[in-house]
Amino acid sequence: VVDILLGVVGAVVGGFLFNQFGEPGVSGFNLYSLLVAVVGAVIVLVIYHALIRRRGAF
Repeated sequence: VVDILLGVVGAVVGGFLFNQFGEPGVSGFNLYSLLVAVVGAVIVLVIYHALIRRRGAF
């Protein structure tokens, strides 16, 4: 459940990041918008799992 919520948050983050780099973010329901959402979700999930793994190591 946490991964699903983080994936949704990551989709928003992906749109924000693409806009910051001068690319269009989510522009409707198309393949490009799906790519933007997936990239953002992967970034957020990788950061989250890296932080959780590091916290568990202590």
